[in-house]
Amino acid sequence: MTMTWLLVRRYRLPLLCWTALVTALCSTPSAYQSAYATAEQRRTAVVLAQNNPASTLVYGRLPDPGTAAQMFAWEIGAFVTILTAIMAVVVAVTLTRTAEDDGSLELLRGCGVPPMRPLHSALVILAVQSGVLAVACTGAVLATSRTADGVTGAGAAAFGAVVGLTFATVAAVTVLLAQVAATAGQARLLGFTALGAAFAARAIADTRHLGTLNRLSPLGLRAVTGPFTEDRWGALLPGLLAVVILGGTAVLLCARREFGAGLLPRRDRRGGRLRIRTTVGLAARLARPALLSWTVAVAAIGTLFAAMGSGTVEQQRDGEVGGFLGSQLGAGDPAAEYLAYCGTVVGIVVSTYAILSILAGLRAEDTGRTGLVLVTGVRRWAPTAAQAVVTAAGCLVVLTITGVISALITPSVLDGDDIGPRSLAYTVGQWPAAMASIGCATLLVGAFPRLSGLAWLPLLASSGLALLGELLGVPRRIQDLGFFRHVPDVAGPDPHVTPLLVLIAAGAVLVLLGAAGSTRRDLRAG
Repeated sequence: MTMTWLLVRRYRLPLLCWTALVTALCSTPSAYQSAYATAEQRRTAVVLAQNNPASTLVYGRLPDPGTAAQMFAWEIGAFVTILTAIMAVVVAVTLTRTAEDDGSLELLRGCGVPPMRPLHSALVILAVQSGVLAVACTGAVLATSRTADGVTGAGAAAFGAVVGLTFATVAAVTVLLAQVAATAGQARLLGFTALGAAFAARAIADTRHLGTLNRLSPLGLRAVTGPFTEDRWGALLPGLLAVVILGGTAVLLCARREFGAGLLPRRDRRGGRLRIRTTVGLAARLARPALLSWTVAVAAIGTLFAAMGSGTVEQQRDGEVGGFLGSQLGAGDPAAEYLAYCGTVVGIVVSTYAILSILAGLRAEDTGRTGLVLVTGVRRWAPTAAQAVVTAAGCLVVLTITGVISALITPSVLDGDDIGPRSLAYTVGQWPAAMASIGCATLLVGAFPRLSGLAWLPLLASSGLALLGELLGVPRRIQDLGFFRHVPDVAGPDPHVTPLLVLIAAGAVLVLLGAAGSTRRDLRAG
């Protein structure tokens, strides 16, 4: 158990932050009760949701009769399961290949730890985390039973079980892929690729009425189980069996690969000389593959969200959209508000890339690359500052490309004034939010590397305020503390850019503080 407790203590902050966010999302069924005060209002919303292909693509199929609990499981449940799956990929790679690649497991094995013990401990932690999520989500939903119609003990338990098993299934798949991948970065990329395939299978199953596909996707567990509708517990058994098989296969593969390597050979090493003369140039060269992958993914996500909003905008113009999406659209121009919502989603994804990129600089310390750079005579603060500069530029590239593609496609599917310019502005305008995320992460990585896991906390809090602030009735002054939802309407009468300038300035100051802090500590000594 010593190995298990060591991993728990080392990664307790990210685990707690992820769990807190998922649990907070699960406490929102009562918001649907207040959003649709009468049965007629709810019925109208249910009919519209069931006949909207875009809603079905994103959230799945909404069952009848559409109680507050069912609408919660349909809409917020989609976000919860996707967020849980992302958490599973990140945590599974962190507990396995990241700890292996940064040299910490090598030290432990040098102290006599058996070769298979780290993987066994990681699997135990993932199993316990799955149970914690199931219990926490069940309790959060059940606490609203008196304020939301349709919330039952069996339904809450089924919903919690779906969340927990989604985490366990995606984590097991990622751990298996981590044994195949050559590096932690490749394992993370394979994990997110599998997650994208799972979402595609779930979307096809719901839009094409192919229920069998949902049984093959971790994100389809919500549909086959039917929390608050049918509560089919037997539908979870294949998922449990799959977790056991995947975990056992991962153990077998781990015993047949070399430490620090995967079953697939590395192909990112070349004998040719790189003509790089600056620290920024080196950081840019190393960040190029990840930047290309994230650009393609974000452009696809942003364009998809923007292109499928025509039905939602028309419903909002008739005053018929409620719930989560209705809270996002607000009372202004429906087209502008929907594009602002799409921009917020893109900003959250790009900020995730930004934090991962900054944390990559910390891994460079662990692998010794930063030390090799410093012996060439560069300043002690240069690697940290270069990583932040390259990340900021990369975020701007991703947002610009996504905004341009969206601006070209959205006017053909969305009716309204100045759709193209608005789409571009709401997307590129998220760069200050990304800068704020970069600043927070750089400060922690540069000055307090042991607390680098807290770099996710501002992003998670800002995402919660942006996506759930209105739905939960959070005061506006508290919502404004988040990084997102500050982009003004460029077609409005008086667009205010002051909040964006504040975010950019704050990010720049935090980057400078982080770079300065890196000169006052030893490498990876904090």
